[in-house]
Amino acid sequence: MHTVYIIYSPSTDQYFIGQTKDLRISLWQHNAKTNPATANGKPWEVKFTQPFATRNEALSLEMKLKNKNRTTLEEFIGNAQPVL
Repeated sequence: MHTVYIIYSPSTDQYFIGQTKDLRISLWQHNAKTNPATANGKPWEVKFTQPFATRNEALSLEMKLKNKNRTTLEEFIGNAQPVL
């Protein structure tokens, strides 16, 4: 199982989009500053997740989301099912 996720940093007012096999580990890594792209954003909050059976499916949505501007991305998050 692979998950596409969108996290948000209130401290930097930025979103980060990724995909992972284990969301808990990825979120820990973002907040532990092990990823240079997100090191300055702690604390990161999960705003969206969607599971997929295959990595290719997850990568497809991840790339589509990364090509959206901030307004469209926020509309997408607002229309998505709540994160549990």
